[in-house]
Amino acid sequence: MDISEELAKIAMRNLEHNKSDLIGLKVKLDNYLNDKNAGLYLSHLYSGDINEDWFEAQCKSACNQIEKIVDSKSKFNEFYKNNLTENDLVLLTRELISDISLLNQISGGRFALDCQVSRDNYLSSHQFFLHAKFSYFTHKNIPETTCRSFNFSTMPTLIRQSIEVKLKNMIRLEKVEKIGGGFKFVPISSLLDFFANNTDLIEFPVCLNLLKAINEWTNSFVHTGVVPFCWQSLEAVDLIEDLFSIKDDASGSLSLHGFSYFKPNVTISDLQLALNNHFKAEFTLSEMRVEGCVIRS
Repeated sequence: MDISEELAKIAMRNLEHNKSDLIGLKVKLDNYLNDKNAGLYLSHLYSGDINEDWFEAQCKSACNQIEKIVDSKSKFNEFYKNNLTENDLVLLTRELISDISLLNQISGGRFALDCQVSRDNYLSSHQFFLHAKFSYFTHKNIPETTCRSFNFSTMPTLIRQSIEVKLKNMIRLEKVEKIGGGFKFVPISSLLDFFANNTDLIEFPVCLNLLKAINEWTNSFVHTGVVPFCWQSLEAVDLIEDLFSIKDDASGSLSLHGFSYFKPNVTISDLQLALNNHFKAEFTLSEMRVEGCVIRS
C-alpha cells in the first residue's frame, strides 16, 4: 500500500478519487429529487426556511454542479477545461464533497454516508482581517482559521457587490439626497422591490424575484459570516451572469459593459421622477454613466 497515495485520498487531494466519490454521492442525492418542484427549486435554494423544498433544492443544485465536473461534455468543461488546473478542480471537488457531508449532518443523516467530513460553516473575523492586511502581497502565507477555502467561501460578498454596482450603473445613479439636502440611504433591496413593482421602466435580463432572493441571501452572509453551501454560490453566479454578458455557442461571451436597459420611450427624467416620488427623495441620475464612471460634457 502506498501510504502517501492513501493520505491524498483521505485529505481529498486526489482529483480522480474525488470525482469517483462525487459520482457516488450524486446517486444518493438523486434519491431525494422530485420533478414536481423543478420550476421552484431556485427560489427554495436561497430560502432561509429549512424545510423539504429547501432540502430538495440543495440536492438538485449539488447534482447540477457535480454534473458539470464529471461530464466531460458539459458546457462547464467546454468553456473552462483549458483554464482550470488540477489544483483548481481538486479544490472544487473537495468543497462539494465537504458540503454534501455538512448537508447530510444538517438533515439528520439522510444520505447515510459511510464517511463523514467535519467542517465549520463560518469564517472567522480573524480570517477576514488577515486577508485584508496582506491583500497587497503576491504570495500570501495566511494560516486558515477554519477548514474552508477563504476565496471560495467569500464568493457571496463578491456576488452581492456585483449586483449592487450593476444596478446602480443600470439606472445611472450618482447620488440620493433627502428633499432639501443631505445624504439619504436607499438599500439595494428597496430598489429591487421598486423595480419589481414598476416593470415598465427597466428591462432586466434576469428574473427580478430571483435577483431579490440572491441579494437577500448574500446580505445574510455579509452580516453574519455564516458560509452557504458552495453550490449556492456557483448557481448564483450562473443565474446573474446575464446581467454582465451574453453567451452563445458561436461567439463565446459578449460583454454588456455600458449596455442600456431602459425600456423603449422611457427617459432618464421619467425614471428619476418615479424614484423621487416613491422614495420621497432626490435622485441624481447621469445622462452618461459607464460602470462606475460618470462622463461629463
